[in-house]
Amino acid sequence: MASDYYATLGVSRDASPDDIKKAYRRLARELHPDVNPDIRTQERFKEITQAYEVLSDAEKRQMYDLGADPFARPGTPGAGGFGAGFPSRPVRMRVRRDQGPGRGHRRGLPDLLRRGHGAGHPSGDL
Repeated sequence: MASDYYATLGVSRDASPDDIKKAYRRLARELHPDVNPDIRTQERFKEITQAYEVLSDAEKRQMYDLGADPFARPGTPGAGGFGAGFPSRPVRMRVRRDQGPGRGHRRGLPDLLRRGHGAGHPSGDL
């Protein structure tokens, strides 16, 4: 996490959603790139926008208050104690041919046709 989002918007930690919205709008009018084209001001505008994005969303705000980074992908450092997420590489599963419904459901189409599942077809046994 980059900084204290509450301090960035100039609100207290127990600020209501309305107070957060008012603080963001006040700062956005002052720091918007169309009004103030200075590079440092544009960076500050990005900071307040990110702070508002987190604090205006109840779920992201709760994650932030608990010490997690709401922008971190699951399983990365800073994602907090919300689980490890998905593995970084695909998991290979082995299925034996004699397992599962129908005992042999993983066989290919040629096997099925050879075993007579094509019986009754006008061209014969295929």
